[in-house]
Amino acid sequence: MCVAVVCAVAYFCYRAWFSDSYLQALPSRPKVLMAVDWPKLADESGLGMDGLSGLYPGQKELPQGIDWSKKTYLFVSAKDYAGLLASVSDAEKLAAWFDEAAADGKCSVPEERNGRYWTVWGGSWMVGFDDRALLAIGPGMAAEMDVLRQEVTACLRQKKDKSGVGSSLFADVDGEDSACRLVAQLDVLSALYGEDFMRGLPEHANLSDVNVVAGLNLMANGFTLDAEIRSENPEINTYFEQLAVLGGKIDGDYAADVPASALGWCCMNVDGDKLLEQLRRNPAVRTFLLGLNMGVDADLMLGSIRGDLAVTIYPSVTSGAGFLLKARLEDKDFLKEAPYWRESAARSGLAFKDFGDNRFFIATPGMRAYFGVEDKTLYVTPNEGLSTQVNGSKTQTLSGWKKEIEGSRFFLWCNLAQLRNVAGWPAGLDLFGDLVLRSSDARHFTLDMRGTEGRNVWKELLE
Repeated sequence: MCVAVVCAVAYFCYRAWFSDSYLQALPSRPKVLMAVDWPKLADESGLGMDGLSGLYPGQKELPQGIDWSKKTYLFVSAKDYAGLLASVSDAEKLAAWFDEAAADGKCSVPEERNGRYWTVWGGSWMVGFDDRALLAIGPGMAAEMDVLRQEVTACLRQKKDKSGVGSSLFADVDGEDSACRLVAQLDVLSALYGEDFMRGLPEHANLSDVNVVAGLNLMANGFTLDAEIRSENPEINTYFEQLAVLGGKIDGDYAADVPASALGWCCMNVDGDKLLEQLRRNPAVRTFLLGLNMGVDADLMLGSIRGDLAVTIYPSVTSGAGFLLKARLEDKDFLKEAPYWRESAARSGLAFKDFGDNRFFIATPGMRAYFGVEDKTLYVTPNEGLSTQVNGSKTQTLSGWKKEIEGSRFFLWCNLAQLRNVAGWPAGLDLFGDLVLRSSDARHFTLDMRGTEGRNVWKELLE
């Protein structure tokens, strides 16, 4: 009896270890790592596992021999190779699948050597697999295939303590429940997008110590992508703490003012004095404010804002260069200086008009603005017609986003139904109506894309 119990425990321990042993083939110190949970992806998208075959061009079914119940990992290695790691359930079935792919000219005929199979996919990706793991690394030229094969061999042979399982990226990517989850070091992203990506961050920040962690969750009519910036660097943490004091959660005061024809709407909750302090740190903005203050008291206006600041973008075909900025004021003391603005503008060579009832116009080289105050709202617009619509009729355009708006510090909505009229618009985006970028704090960002309720955009996209 004791022997039977010991054997049973040993078997289950072995299976528990073996089921995840494919992970030890993950290259050490990855720079980018993405995990895909296929069952969750299939369920959330409404496609089912069979429907996911549409993700493989020209395939009617998913590759046989892969254990799709396990997560698949995509990565950029420390040596800057891209790659894919998957759990294998049946190496012989997988080899047979590659045989069929080879007959279609998609890869080389797989060869078996010392219990491992080898093939080159698409002429540039080295693929090696056994009864435990499949690892693909590339891309590379034909002359590099031997080097890539050595990389794959080394990873398939390595022990768990030498693999990427012990990396900080793996801890982040495996720690949350998302259909897809990605972690990337900021130094990789800065290399892709240039120095502009680093603008605003502390000058001596070590970006290799900063990770962007993103999780993707699907629904039948769209998706939500949550991203977070994590760092052990005290300089960067201090930077984000400073940003956090700029304002609080959005009140939603102006969300009901957005017409259905608007191209977009952006809102944040700000403390004017703290916002002004941050703006002055930018040399270009500081110079612009100095010039504007020669005509009107721009600093006093900005400093008076306490609450929501919202910008609505209007279609140019109806409103010219159309945007309308509205901001909630704590006080209107700056209006006491209005009698002096005409004289100050004239001395500075700026065009200025006072229409009465706290409505004004100012023009500088390259900029014109109608601005003023209605009730407790400061408004600014380059379009005279929009200056009369500050307190327009209420709408339901953003009513479906009320919860997200009031839980955010920053909210950007794009009306894809209007923007799709732009030349060169990607056809696949016609399935979506709303694109939203929102943030609950300076470290977190969420991207939402939604189609019409009741519509399965993923099935339509893959048809």
